Amino acid sequence: MNKRDALLEIRIENIPARFVVSAETQLEARARELLAEAFLPFEGLKAYGTYKRLVLYITGLPAKSEEQTRKALGPPVKLWKDADGNFTPQSAGFAASQGTTPDKLTVETAPKGEVLAALKKIPGRPAAKLLAGIFPKIMAGLEFPKTMVWEETRVRFARPVRGLLALYGEKIVPFAFAGVKSGRLTAALSARGSRRLAVASAEKYFRALENANVLVKDEDRARTLEHELEQVSKRMKLEVQADPELLKENLYLVEYPVCVVGSYAQEFLKLPAELVHLVMKKQLKFFSVCDSQKRLQPYFIGIRDGVSRGQKNVEEGFKNVLEARFKDASFFYTRDLAVGLDELAAGLKAVTFQEKLGSMQDKTERVSAIAALLCENIKGPALNIEEIKKAARYVYADLTSNVVREFTELQGVMGYYYAQNAKLTETAAKAVGEFYRPLSAKSPLPSSPESSALSLAGKVDNLVSHFLLGLVPSGSADPHGLRRQAMGIARIILENDISLDLKAVCRNAPATVPLNCELLALLLDFIWQRAGAIFAEAGFRFDEIKAVKEFFLKDGNLSDCRRRIADLHAVRKTPGFDAIATAFKRAKNILKQAKFASASAPAELLFAGDEERLLYSDIRALSARLGGYLAGRDYGKSLVELVSIKENLDNFFNKVLVMADDAAVRENRLKLIQSLVNLFEDVADLSQLQQ
Repeated sequence: MNKRDALLEIRIENIPARFVVSAETQLEARARELLAEAFLPFEGLKAYGTYKRLVLYITGLPAKSEEQTRKALGPPVKLWKDADGNFTPQSAGFAASQGTTPDKLTVETAPKGEVLAALKKIPGRPAAKLLAGIFPKIMAGLEFPKTMVWEETRVRFARPVRGLLALYGEKIVPFAFAGVKSGRLTAALSARGSRRLAVASAEKYFRALENANVLVKDEDRARTLEHELEQVSKRMKLEVQADPELLKENLYLVEYPVCVVGSYAQEFLKLPAELVHLVMKKQLKFFSVCDSQKRLQPYFIGIRDGVSRGQKNVEEGFKNVLEARFKDASFFYTRDLAVGLDELAAGLKAVTFQEKLGSMQDKTERVSAIAALLCENIKGPALNIEEIKKAARYVYADLTSNVVREFTELQGVMGYYYAQNAKLTETAAKAVGEFYRPLSAKSPLPSSPESSALSLAGKVDNLVSHFLLGLVPSGSADPHGLRRQAMGIARIILENDISLDLKAVCRNAPATVPLNCELLALLLDFIWQRAGAIFAEAGFRFDEIKAVKEFFLKDGNLSDCRRRIADLHAVRKTPGFDAIATAFKRAKNILKQAKFASASAPAELLFAGDEERLLYSDIRALSARLGGYLAGRDYGKSLVELVSIKENLDNFFNKVLVMADDAAVRENRLKLIQSLVNLFEDVADLSQLQQ
């Protein structure tokens, strides 16, 4: 059977770039669903989009849908024939309704018993006719963040539909949507006047548009855009800052990307580089330019849709608009500098953080107190507490600034420049500027111990405050970004190897009311989930991570837990480890089944044989050695020592009946096992390990 390609192109008025990717996904999903329902197989299916058209392209469609065989159930089997062996009126009527004769009926078992059945073959239908019903259904099912109504049928769509191109091979797929009839016409690049083009067949669509300077395929536009930017970089001998997010947005703002290179006045380089970048990116979708040292240069790269006459005029227009935006930013920045950091901070009293948690000024005070608490609990090189206290007063001050009100993405970043202007030391200014770091699972961390401590303080306050209000993330919902905050805490601690009792900090953090034990445990588990993801990414096994979890819930020290996991991961490869882990599980299960717990040592006088004496001797010797290893956090040597008792432990379990009839002997042997389990559990819970 000959196969052809099919095409649906929806030409629309300019659609926002943020709508396009979702529309592409929906086009593909809805098409797959409806084609399956129509029994119309295909070889491939892909959606594409620009700001002026959405395209669905289907390859390898047969001329007809697949032939179907349907089974219809009829009257009870007893009505097939009468007493004389003749077909009854009921069976004859049922057969006729199914286009067959009663002699060709079969018997099927139904919920009410055996009934007559007829098989009916439904021939395939022409693909073009099926697509004429499928294409408008696909369009009607598209959802957008915002929709419009513009014509009599009151169809809602992202923007008014201005043309429909629908083909199966050379054939037009006829249908109408929103008052627009489908045909074979499309439009060339708008910069060239949107000239009308007739497309001969679906297979010739992409080439026809490419010849008209329209790159329909997303990957073709992306390749062209990246190539254009590379060529500009080479010509200028500078680096174009190819922000991935900005690349993606520009991809859906044009149909044939062309770079427009322009310059702007040197005076705007006095603005913070981050502000210059953001003005270009957010307000005009321009790329900034730097030298090899990442120093901003007075050039911009704008992207326009195709080449046309008056390219120089486009450059001048881009420059004029950009400099106007820079002047606005410069005005805001100059006013903020004149106001000063203390006055900006004073404005926090009027900014509400959360109805039940007070103002941003209240939050500032809590963060400052938590930062002091962290300084007391972080073990290692001394922190400059005075610099941290100074910076803590201003971490939220830039929220009241003109620049941050206009560009919220620059919170913290602008605080650094305002702190510099206020003559804070570089240490304190950096702590203010890096307060929100890290912003994601891969973004940069605070660059100094002081910055790290202050960033931790802000994140701890966010978590404690929201958990107290019962605003704990559930499912995929996390409106307050608490998972990101917890990940930030885990990354700062683990990547800087900070020894810190996070449990004590969270328990003592100032809040409206103290955290109770249940909420504290819930909060620590929430942080552990993020840390667990980091451990897993580092190559540790899930059971190794589970084996040390209780240490974090007890002591709150993530760095210590990582050492335990790393040492456990290394030592479990040594001979005898699996056997000792199995023996530990056995010992723990015996205690669990016996519901036994005791802190006292076994009585040697009650030992009945050498197996008990030798094992207890090993335990006492190990206990002395392990004390030194554990004090130095050398969990690897501790585990190796535990493996060394394998022989005497095996002999004990092979030759000694723990649950002896004599109650005193039984209790003494359980105490011996308890002392063994205690040794292991000082290092890791090996019962969590899987073989």
